Amino acid sequence: MKNPLEYTGVGQPGYLNKNCWLVKNLNYAPYKRCQYCNYKFRNCLFLHYQVISVAIIICFLTLFFLIEGKISILVIFSLFTLVIIYGYFFNKSTEKIIKANFDQRKAKIALEELTEKLEERVDSQTKDIKKKAEHLEKLLIMRSEFLDVASHQLRTPTSVIKGTLSMMKEGDFDKLDKEKKQEFIEGMFQKSKKLESIINDILIASEMDTSDFDIKVEDEIELGKFLEQEVKEHQFDASEKKIKLIFEEFSTGPYKIKGSLKYLEQVITNLLDNAIHYTSKGFVKASIRKVGNNALIAISDSGIGIPKDDIARIFNKFIRGKNAINVYTDGSGLGLFIIKRVMDKHPYSKVWAESKEGKGSTFFLQFPLLG
Repeated sequence: MKNPLEYTGVGQPGYLNKNCWLVKNLNYAPYKRCQYCNYKFRNCLFLHYQVISVAIIICFLTLFFLIEGKISILVIFSLFTLVIIYGYFFNKSTEKIIKANFDQRKAKIALEELTEKLEERVDSQTKDIKKKAEHLEKLLIMRSEFLDVASHQLRTPTSVIKGTLSMMKEGDFDKLDKEKKQEFIEGMFQKSKKLESIINDILIASEMDTSDFDIKVEDEIELGKFLEQEVKEHQFDASEKKIKLIFEEFSTGPYKIKGSLKYLEQVITNLLDNAIHYTSKGFVKASIRKVGNNALIAISDSGIGIPKDDIARIFNKFIRGKNAINVYTDGSGLGLFIIKRVMDKHPYSKVWAESKEGKGSTFFLQFPLLG
């Protein structure tokens, strides 16, 4: 907020009130008090005094003429002398009044400016405190979530690894037959892989949870071939569980899109891994088709499905379906969160899920096609 008195120069040496007709025509301030005035000429206090003085003189002279029948020189002299003397003191007093009025206005404006600045500072500091409080709350939530993961998902694989190593240290492992030894070693190896996977998910999710996280969507990907290759790489995992892993192409390609190959590999891997983990028998199917100007991937399974109450929040961090925890204890609850964040960073792309508990789930990925 600009101070209008300072902006116009009122009260400063050499100030000329251009609103005043008299000052404007004379091009200088006739009185010292004019330095503190920015009113129009008709609002001048001294002008009012002069008009009133002339009116009083005329009234007195008229009255004397009507009473005496003439106006003496003494009366005229006395009257003008009185007006001049009174005018002198009035001029002095009005100068102080106008100066005091100017100081009062200046102080009022300064107080308004100070109040405005204080309000701005209080508002700014309040926002800053609120922002820090929200950040602290977010950190506390993240800490709580991490501790929850650490106490459950990380503890299970580390316990298996620790147990096997303890047997080796104490010599009990040497007493086992070759087949049993191989079973323990394989279990320890798989748990170490799972531990690595969980830690990797935590690191990726932490990176994605920051405000400056971004993905460079600059790879040209043939989505049909890409999906078919990902399915081939998961055939071994599916065959170990005696599950059919199927790839289907319902429309004629090509399915060229712009995306991040690195992050889309993570997306498809997470979806196929989940489908295989939560399907004990039946099938897992990855399909692709064209829907208008979009490519639509659907990864479906005949697994345990997702409870109705969990569908709406399944893409949130550390959220797993209630039934999923019983089936697969080692899940981090971060896979779908990562998928959602990656898809959100791909323009005009989206992910959603449809599921029925006990019947299976289908996850859909939609991307705009090039051309």
